[in-house]
Amino acid sequence: LILYGFVKAMVYAGQLKNGDFHFTDCLFFGSLMSATDPVTVLAIFHELHVDPDLYTLLFGESVLNDAVAIVLTYSISIYSPKENPNVFDAAAFFQSVGNFLGIFAGSFAMGSAYAVVTALISFVCLCEFPMLETGLFFLLSWSAFLSAEAAGLTGIVAVLFCGVTQAHYTYNNLSLDSKTRTKQLFEFMNFLAENVIFCYMGLALFTFQNHIFNVLFILGAFLAIFLARACNIYPLSFLLNLGRKQKIPWNFQHMMMFSGLRGAIAFALAIRDTESQPKQMMFTTTLLLVFFTVWVFGGGTTPMLTWLQIRVGVDLDEDLKEPTSHQATNNLDKNTTKTESAWLFRMWYSFDHKY
Repeated sequence: LILYGFVKAMVYAGQLKNGDFHFTDCLFFGSLMSATDPVTVLAIFHELHVDPDLYTLLFGESVLNDAVAIVLTYSISIYSPKENPNVFDAAAFFQSVGNFLGIFAGSFAMGSAYAVVTALISFVCLCEFPMLETGLFFLLSWSAFLSAEAAGLTGIVAVLFCGVTQAHYTYNNLSLDSKTRTKQLFEFMNFLAENVIFCYMGLALFTFQNHIFNVLFILGAFLAIFLARACNIYPLSFLLNLGRKQKIPWNFQHMMMFSGLRGAIAFALAIRDTESQPKQMMFTTTLLLVFFTVWVFGGGTTPMLTWLQIRVGVDLDEDLKEPTSHQATNNLDKNTTKTESAWLFRMWYSFDHKY
């Protein structure tokens, strides 16, 4: 919405032709830009042993947002009213909402189903063949991606939920040898994939033929993501604090605001379609925003932690040990909050325990 205002101002100032950039283009750009990627920040948090509450808040935010952004972008790209693709049509809108829910639920179900199948690997007496165990683990995970794509769903979302379920069920069922080998294999592939995608981004900046650098649009996009981030973090934190005994302090909120980096998913979604001029302008802008946020915000994480006086070097085991005097009361409050709020967790835990 903020960007659409900018586009209208640019048309008025004569920087864009009227009819070049439609509202649906702004929706498309907004949905791909909503994929925040705090991997860099989380890695630094992990190294510095930052306050576990802040780590959890940021990690929790990042878990599902890639999946939502991917499905949302796809739903907007297939939004097609019969008369004119750039006007609002209630039927097409509800169809898009249905597509979004259907694709998300289908990908979730397929990914989880494959994970449950891989969890049964150890019951086929494969523990004597750790290499085969790891091989099947890898191939079935990949099959989740391929099957989702073949069924017209989203492979990345299926793999995400497949991984979440596997971490909980499959990994614990593997033999000791296979656990070590699987962990190392996926760590290596993760490291390799991250390096490849950033090398690819660097190459795309210099080798892509149809870059459109529009300074006003780039500045507008930067301002839009900054304002949208603020509209996300502060009101949601305020609402959460109404029901939380252990409040989210201001310095945590500022740090979460600062940690809204854009990364590989935004780039991947932007490069999929670069046929029209607006899409080329979006791709160039996305690329520059990814570089800027990763370099500036990623690089400024440590000074920002110091400036906001956020605890680092926290030993989680020490933090969970029985504390003294008034700290005990605080800890009791924390535990009470957990007991009160985590009814879903308790249901899942009892289900796990029984079955």
